[in-house]
Amino acid sequence: MKLRARYSYISKILIILFFVLATLFTPFIVTAEGPESFHLTPQKTLPGSALYPFKRIKEKIIMVVTFSAKEKARYGIVLLEKRLSELASLVDRKDATYLESSAQRFAAQAGVLANHALTDDKEMKELVLSYFEGYKPVLEQLRDNYPANYAYWLSIQQDIDTLNILSEQLK
Repeated sequence: MKLRARYSYISKILIILFFVLATLFTPFIVTAEGPESFHLTPQKTLPGSALYPFKRIKEKIIMVVTFSAKEKARYGIVLLEKRLSELASLVDRKDATYLESSAQRFAAQAGVLANHALTDDKEMKELVLSYFEGYKPVLEQLRDNYPANYAYWLSIQQDIDTLNILSEQLK
């Protein structure tokens, strides 16, 4: 009889422990969508891969050998989309290891693109502004996969803030 009561007591404790742990970790469950759901081209080489540094070097070389400000801005748009796709892929894969650095790369690329657009005509500024406005809802969805004011939430929120600041500069 004592043995049966003891097992009943232990099973009740395990059930309570399960529900407590489930309640504690529920905010960290990520329900992300991949880059395809945002109409972004999925990137085969992501941060953390052995080939990623070579991808970045190639992009930098292309930017250096591109001479016209308009072409630099157009290529900057391509790179910004790649950075956003990488960020979406990392969120989708629940790979937080490179999320913050990826978010920083996105913000840096947005700044470079805004600088190129500032030196170009009004049409390019409007094009860049339209991309910035289009990317904000995507970033908001990515951000909302994390609890508010959590480190990864803040990293993606900083990207949104960066786009807002740069948009004001381009207007």
